[in-house]
Amino acid sequence: MGIFTLPAQSSFKTKKIETLTSGASWTVPSGVTTIVATLVGGGGGGASVGGLSTTGGTGSGGEVVVTTISTTPAASISYSIGAGGTANNVGGDTTMTGATTAVGGNPGNAANTGTATIAANNGGVGGFTNTAGGDGGDGCIYLEYWV
Repeated sequence: MGIFTLPAQSSFKTKKIETLTSGASWTVPSGVTTIVATLVGGGGGGASVGGLSTTGGTGSGGEVVVTTISTTPAASISYSIGAGGTANNVGGDTTMTGATTAVGGNPGNAANTGTATIAANNGGVGGFTNTAGGDGGDGCIYLEYWV
């Protein structure tokens, strides 16, 4: 029968998750060579409507894109966060150097809800009886890595 030996404490790593909601660059921590980035585009704005007893469509959520990025410790990675669309407007795109862009959601319209392929739940609510549609939620970036 063999003896099982645990690796030295220093070889264990801790999973870290960060959420980026503003700013323009992120510095890679020491020892990190790969990150998993989840980009979320800004949600589309809800539809504004006029008339009695009518409801505008809800804007679609921003696209969600998950990608693995090779990095260099201490490198600065540029990004931008897509803003939520105002009533009747498209949400902004979320981008990160080395990653695919997450496109902002479409606005709703007077007849139905906007659509997106893989979407977050951040679309603006449609207006009701002569009111403006709600703003979509802003995008973000989730970073996952091991240190």
